[in-house]
Amino acid sequence: MIKNNLIIFFIILFSFSAVAVEEKKYEDYEKRKVLYEKLNWKNFDNPKTHSLKIPSAKVNLDILESEYYLDRWSDINQFYWWTWGHGAGEEMIAYIRGPDYTIFVDFIDDGYVKLDDWKNVNANNLMSEMRESAKANEEYFKKENTIYATKLDWIYEPTLNEEKKVVSYSYKVKWSDNTVTMESKSLKLGKKGYIDSAYVSNIENITDFAGEAKASKEFAEYITFDEGLKHSDYKSGDKVAAVGIGSLVAGTLGIKALAKAGILAKLLPLLIKFGWILLIPLAFVGKLFGGKVQQSSSTDETFETKPKQTRKKKK
Repeated sequence: MIKNNLIIFFIILFSFSAVAVEEKKYEDYEKRKVLYEKLNWKNFDNPKTHSLKIPSAKVNLDILESEYYLDRWSDINQFYWWTWGHGAGEEMIAYIRGPDYTIFVDFIDDGYVKLDDWKNVNANNLMSEMRESAKANEEYFKKENTIYATKLDWIYEPTLNEEKKVVSYSYKVKWSDNTVTMESKSLKLGKKGYIDSAYVSNIENITDFAGEAKASKEFAEYITFDEGLKHSDYKSGDKVAAVGIGSLVAGTLGIKALAKAGILAKLLPLLIKFGWILLIPLAFVGKLFGGKVQQSSSTDETFETKPKQTRKKKK
């Protein structure tokens, strides 16, 4: 009996140690590189193009041979701490690295998102509000010694693919330190929620912004929900999201409509990852995260890059 209890004790102890997270950021890249190798990267060795099933979200993601990834939340969370000094959101289901780009994938199980208010989405108005928000926050971020957005332009405006049930947009931001980032986001709608995929590119290697942004859109179009969980499977009585697609798009862009809609707290963890937080018209937000807001949309370096591939259209 004692022997059996000891075995159980050590199994529990090992299990706890396996998921324990080191809440520490490492500034030294060489140190991080050694630590990264402890994580359960997939498709790095013997890579192949395949479909990645995420049981928790009941969804499938297409993975290219040139991509590798983390799909276990404990690994993603540890990677976040070592790289950025904070944990990953609970909704994150995959972290994918490709040649010169990173894809952050979240599953938001808020229910069925209605499309009724898509008619209210006006790209010019959205961009105007984003620019106004950036301008309004400029003095605040100067005082905080934090970089801020100086110029914003659409690469492509928010679009709705009604057949694929995908909403996508991409825009380019010039920052006060003269760096430029391209930020692309897609929302793949399902019956019980949606997949939020953010595609962040290494701007230094981009010559064709439109082509790079298109890759982000195509990634989302290849996402498939399990049978019975597609957006078209909605039936009366199913859970409906608090906001429609128009308000959701405005929220992911961090414009004033976000605060008015009362969903700031819920979307904030998604926004802070990519620098969109800098555009939110609420100066106090920075102080919620330790006083300074840092742009974190640049791709981190992990292992060597691999040749680029394009996704082929499904027949």
